[in-house]
Amino acid sequence: MPRTVRIACLISLSLGLVFVFVRAPHPWGWNGFDHYHEMALELAAGRPFPAMDYPWGYAYFLSVFYRLFGDRPWIPLLVQVTLNAVMPMLLFTAARQWTDRRTAAIAALMLGALSFNTVYASTQSSDAICSVLFLTAIVVFMKGLERDRLPLFALSGLIAGVMSQFRPNLILIPAVLAGYVIWKYPLRRSLAHALVLLAAAGAALTPWIVRNYSLTGTLLPTSVRGGTQLWYGTLQVGPYLDSYAYNPRSVFEAPAFEYTSLANVPIRVSGGTGTCALEERGGSVSLFYWSDFDPMRRQLKPETLTNNRSFVFELPPPPESPATYYYYFEASWPDPEGVTTIDTPLAGGATPLVYFVSQDHVGDLDRYHDLLDVFDVVRLARHSAWGEALPAADPLRRAGVVDARSAIQRLLEGNGQPPAVDIDYDEQAARLRFAGDSSITIPRKWREQLTDLTFVGPHAVALMQAHRSLAALSRPAPDVDKNDARCGLVEGVKVNDVFYREQPQAMQRYSALAFDNIRRAPLAFVEASLYRMYRVFVVVGSRDKWTNQQFRGATAVYAAARAVSTAYLAVFLAGVVLLWKRHSDVLLPLLLIIYVPLTIAPLLTNMRYSVTVQPLMFVFVAAALHAAWHRLYNLGRR
Repeated sequence: MPRTVRIACLISLSLGLVFVFVRAPHPWGWNGFDHYHEMALELAAGRPFPAMDYPWGYAYFLSVFYRLFGDRPWIPLLVQVTLNAVMPMLLFTAARQWTDRRTAAIAALMLGALSFNTVYASTQSSDAICSVLFLTAIVVFMKGLERDRLPLFALSGLIAGVMSQFRPNLILIPAVLAGYVIWKYPLRRSLAHALVLLAAAGAALTPWIVRNYSLTGTLLPTSVRGGTQLWYGTLQVGPYLDSYAYNPRSVFEAPAFEYTSLANVPIRVSGGTGTCALEERGGSVSLFYWSDFDPMRRQLKPETLTNNRSFVFELPPPPESPATYYYYFEASWPDPEGVTTIDTPLAGGATPLVYFVSQDHVGDLDRYHDLLDVFDVVRLARHSAWGEALPAADPLRRAGVVDARSAIQRLLEGNGQPPAVDIDYDEQAARLRFAGDSSITIPRKWREQLTDLTFVGPHAVALMQAHRSLAALSRPAPDVDKNDARCGLVEGVKVNDVFYREQPQAMQRYSALAFDNIRRAPLAFVEASLYRMYRVFVVVGSRDKWTNQQFRGATAVYAAARAVSTAYLAVFLAGVVLLWKRHSDVLLPLLLIIYVPLTIAPLLTNMRYSVTVQPLMFVFVAAALHAAWHRLYNLGRR
């Protein structure tokens, strides 16, 4: 190993120690920015991994140190810095297969002094370990090619599989490696190498897949954040290219109904009731439910009952989707005259709560017109504007809803004084305007999808999310003793509020919203993705706090960073051309570098995602710089 490489490792280690124990160039502190510290403490305490929107790898890495040494974040950070200091040596080993020894040493020196990963190694970030695993997997893979050893391909696949549990966007790297070995050496043994690599990567993913399937009934090889990131990426288009926060379509993040798209798992209903009903009066609570596929009313006792106040019920999954569930609670306790019962809602089965199971994330789920909701407002407005038929005219009339204005009044009356509403229309659209600060635009051509509408302002957004029981609006509230009601009413009712229900549901909802956005503006999405590919490698500053971190001197710093990163990208491209013309065997590092922007650019992204492949880019930068220096040196000698 050349002395230059050893110096590079020492530089990396020294910088990392300064960043950990003196001052770091980032604002996050030791505990990082992705809640891994808290999750690792949960694991160290013997509790299960509490999320599905984060992969497990880094949290388990931290938890080992917390279990052994307690809550001392500097210990795993010291390990991260030490592992990061090995990366120049790993890069030199890999680069020697692609270029000459001196260029490989220069690349290692650049990595030791300029690596972004050294910055992330000084805080709790999954990038710190993922980058080391990535480079290690590449080195082992290349040794497998060189020595024709199946165990090395298996080890490479295992490392790559574990790596994707630190950064999910790298999950297809084993497929890239397998494809490369088959293309490079189209022999039967190469197919065996590829299959062994893929099998080892799959084995590394299997425990997580099994865990997720047992909780959700869905195949989830890594985290569920991809749907969220894709949704945000589809919002960050056109005039909102720098920040999705200003895109008016972001209002659709909140659903119009209470529902789930998870059709093959039980529905978890939780809540609580007063101490007097269960503790003081020795009562009990039950849930009664029925559905559109099973109209028989069934009674459930709580699955769990905590401190005699909080309870959990589980409704069986529907045989098919879509489905509609109706349910209410009954608290009962003995009294001198017999048994007192209090239902929630107070009218019980006459005005039940409604919950939907459906994969339609933007349509009207209320197929049986049980609720007054935004879809009814839209249909009432269209009826007034263009004379369209009302499918729920009778239930609406019984609830005292005769037009769009009265529907809006009933939906928003619980939020204080309902706003005044103006309605106008022409041949193209109808418009509802609320008190000057909100509006809903309804196009004449409507496919009965919520996302066809335009919501602007707080009243419009509140209306989009509001719904009330038509049955409850159609009848007077039952006369119930106030003390009994206070004692027995169920409060805090939540459905599927645990992470293994909420997060997979969010993934499916966000994915559906994202594809809806892409369908509406495919070219804008492609343009935005190309721009984000550029932004993976070039710093683009902004004075907007929702776009970039703001600090004193930020404008100058971002301008300088943009100039430097642009020059860096240009030198990298020059190195690609140079090594390609020399017929250097650089296809593998190029594939791996291109992989990151291709797979991450459709999502919400930033330059952080280039950290993984930055070492490989240094190889091409070093080649260009070495060639330029060599040419200048020769010119000087002349």
